[in-house]
Amino acid sequence: MLVSARALLPRALKSSVPQTSFSLFRTISQTPADDDTHDDFKPKIKAQPSGSVDDQIKQDIGSHEVFIYMKGNPEAPQCGFSNMACRILDAYGVKYGSRNVLADPDIREGVKKFSQWPTIPQVYIKGEFVGGSDILMGMHQSGDLKKMLPVAKDE
Repeated sequence: MLVSARALLPRALKSSVPQTSFSLFRTISQTPADDDTHDDFKPKIKAQPSGSVDDQIKQDIGSHEVFIYMKGNPEAPQCGFSNMACRILDAYGVKYGSRNVLADPDIREGVKKFSQWPTIPQVYIKGEFVGGSDILMGMHQSGDLKKMLPVAKDE
């Protein structure tokens, strides 16, 4: 049974609301078919990069002294742990590369296998896996992180 929006209003308001044929529930038949969907809203199939996921990971960590696989990007992290890892790195003023694992499910799963570490974010320094945000925070608190990071260069 479809209920009109007007029927749900208190009696005093019913007189001021015009009669409409809107309903609170849509039927499946009212959902547009994919053929009728604008191109902006159709699913997009991402082209597969040349080479394997491992090759991409090796290229990422090899081309930056510090690299983070994270959810989101450093300017707009999409999880608290990724945010914390970026803010720790930012505190040292080091330049670092990043990759948003939410944009590529193959990289997201591949980096977990590559490092044999089940969670994101993952930080690499000088090509070596360091850990996630909790490990980074512990190293920051103990002073060990400062010893590992490359010296920040003035711009």
